Amino acid sequence: MIVIPIICSASVPLFLYISSPERVLMNGYKELRKLDSLNIENEDWDVLRSELKNVPPCVQTAVIAEHSVVLLSNIPSLKPGTAIDDKEVFSFLKKTSRNYFYQVVTPKFKSESDVLIITRMSRDLNLKKHKFSWFLVPVSVGLAIFEGACVFAIISISRTISHSISILEKNTNRIASGDFDFDLDCDSESKHVCNEITSLTQNLDKMRLTLKEESERRTRFIMGISHDLRTPVALIKGYTEAISDGVISEPDEVKKSLSVIGSKTQQLQTMIDSLINFVKLDSKQWRSQLLPHDITPLVREFAQGAQMTGNVYKRNITVSVNLRDGIIIPVDSMLFNRALENIFSNALRYTRTNDSISISANEENGKVIIKISDTGIGIEKNDLTNIFELFYRGTNSRREEGMGIGLAVVKNIVDTHGWKIFADSEKGVGTTFSIEIPVQS
Repeated sequence: MIVIPIICSASVPLFLYISSPERVLMNGYKELRKLDSLNIENEDWDVLRSELKNVPPCVQTAVIAEHSVVLLSNIPSLKPGTAIDDKEVFSFLKKTSRNYFYQVVTPKFKSESDVLIITRMSRDLNLKKHKFSWFLVPVSVGLAIFEGACVFAIISISRTISHSISILEKNTNRIASGDFDFDLDCDSESKHVCNEITSLTQNLDKMRLTLKEESERRTRFIMGISHDLRTPVALIKGYTEAISDGVISEPDEVKKSLSVIGSKTQQLQTMIDSLINFVKLDSKQWRSQLLPHDITPLVREFAQGAQMTGNVYKRNITVSVNLRDGIIIPVDSMLFNRALENIFSNALRYTRTNDSISISANEENGKVIIKISDTGIGIEKNDLTNIFELFYRGTNSRREEGMGIGLAVVKNIVDTHGWKIFADSEKGVGTTFSIEIPVQS
């Protein structure tokens, strides 16, 4: 839009230059002025130049000096530098007068120099000129309209981009100030216009939603810490004050109170360690570079440990690991084992004596699929979509001890490795957790 109007505008003086007498007819004009043999004064040269510049482009011209030498010419038969007398000039005019209209003039010089200017025009040029003029009019009008449209488009696009930048700046300032509770949409004027700035605005809105979600997650994190730490702290404080005030004075009661204080202190330490581990896991700096491991021994080792633990808790453990050796996958073995342990611990917690827990591992469609299923109390359908949220505890788990961190850690580990995890459950029937691990070919 910018280049084409410039080219069109530049073509006008270029066309005038190409068709002007100065380009063709007056070639060598400066060299002629330096010749002393012509006896033409400088002022007379300027008059001659002025006369020649007024000659139309379609007219052929020849300039003959007083001593019968062709000075300048674009007539093919009269070449510059050729000697020609008056008789030959008029003989030439007579022979070619059937095809051309001729005009012979003598410029009005201040000196006594005598120069003859012969101009001619083809007899059928009127018809050609007429046709060319009619062709030139619509072309000129079309170019003018196109240039106007280009200028309008440039102004419109510049205005739209400028408006989009102002909206982007306004919304960026709101986000920088910590305000995420607004819809980052363009107004009605720029809503139907798409450019790089509006695309950037959409990406900025995605960032706003991510920051808002992270802010809400941080708030839930702090509230969860406050809620879960308050209970053991209150118990420790109550028993400590009771012992200090003498409310509890019997040795046996003091011993029991101290035992409760020690238990709650240990619970606090466990909760704080879990929180620190989760924060470390959520930190990109802590996420170590994953190294290739054969995943089959890792799964078998976990399954053997789960069988031993299940026997202690009187659960029926079924193991089916159908994986070939040599399945190399980039994995942090410690985190991988922790994820499986967290899922298995939940299965133990929400099952009863003689309930069943099954562990299976198979390779299907280029993926290793690990499943841990139980026949426990199950999870409410409304809770399934939130069980991986930090501090979230389902309806059936609120009577159990815990902070709602275990499954959030599992989800974080799985996401860190680029894997997928799914949960399927039915209340009163049981729950199945599935981890899908892509196998590199």
